[in-house]
Amino acid sequence: MVTDLPDYTRFVTINVLVPPAQQAPVIPRPTGGVLETGSLTSSGAYQTLASHVVTSGKTLELSKIVVSAETATWIKLRWNGAQIGCLRLIDDKTLLLEHFPWAYYTMLGDGAKAFDIQVLRYSANGICNAEIVGEEV
Repeated sequence: MVTDLPDYTRFVTINVLVPPAQQAPVIPRPTGGVLETGSLTSSGAYQTLASHVVTSGKTLELSKIVVSAETATWIKLRWNGAQIGCLRLIDDKTLLLEHFPWAYYTMLGDGAKAFDIQVLRYSANGICNAEIVGEEV
């Protein structure tokens, strides 16, 4: 018999009482709201599918984007005209559903800078749809 092991039959519990005045709902951030949607037929040049101009002095926090395409399509995410992240290639059987962590990319608006989703056909033209969800803080 081993006698030098700790006694795991004893435990300590602590109850924390939070007064009702200090209780608040937990809201995951970004809360989101549909900022923009778009639909177009892809072509042989990049086209802006959906775009959102960020209010001056506010930061755009992306929650998610959704993109679907009728045919194989390249997808590019851009902030102020510069590509962010990698190019994505989806086909007619794939839905791009991307969620973003808080502070994924710093997008501080000035009333002219925009976040946009661009598309380019892979082999044949097809209808593309997009939705940008996020919040300005």
